[in-house]
Amino acid sequence: MRSDSSAAAPLLVVFAHPDDEFAVFPWLRQALASGRRVEAVWLTDGGWGGQDTARRRGESVAVLSEFGMDPANMHFCGEEWSIPDGGLHLRLDVVVPRLIERFGQALGGEVLMPAWEGGHHDHDASHLAALAVARARGARMWQYSLYHGQGLSGPWFKVLSPLPANGALEVLPTGLGARLGCAALCLRYRSQWKSFVGLLPFYLWRMRRADAFWRQPVDPRRTAERPHEGAMLYERRGGPQWADFAAATAAYREV
Repeated sequence: MRSDSSAAAPLLVVFAHPDDEFAVFPWLRQALASGRRVEAVWLTDGGWGGQDTARRRGESVAVLSEFGMDPANMHFCGEEWSIPDGGLHLRLDVVVPRLIERFGQALGGEVLMPAWEGGHHDHDASHLAALAVARARGARMWQYSLYHGQGLSGPWFKVLSPLPANGALEVLPTGLGARLGCAALCLRYRSQWKSFVGLLPFYLWRMRRADAFWRQPVDPRRTAERPHEGAMLYERRGGPQWADFAAATAAYREV
């Protein structure tokens, strides 16, 4: 069941990379349709492997503009602040103060952030940055899953799969047509076709369910511990080790 107590509250949605919107399409569409003020912020430049950051930005702007979102409310701060894709956890000392200065003055509302789930280190670092700005605003905090590898090995991962440790689910029921529309929107991120070749089959598998999209509340105390037992997906994919990530982000976690 959903609560409508925040129906008119402003919403700030935090992303690590352009295209991460795929995890929250229905939440964005619903908030905009209800007349809420919605702002989005991306915390890395999206330039991993030499990718064209302007092209990635343009793809996100085009998709969200179709929802009725004003491009003036889309803030590509990672690009503006030269935060490299893959390196957010090393730059929180730069990002967090600037994020609070820019978005922390508004009071109340809601902040929707990537889940603390161990899938991509930029996602988990974005969770920490979003926590800081949500606290500055006194906002209600929610998290959404992108992907993680709990209980799996090698390159395998789960998409839009909640970690039970992150709390109770609040589901946004969506019809089959809307869910298939979300899958079709993923194809609009043409610069990321290699990523979506691997991600889209699992995404489509989730789209068979009316409860494919959901959010969970945020408990900052969760950041004192590993997102889950076993290796993080980013560790298995050549990213930083958990110990290195934890050391770099200690000032922004509950330790």
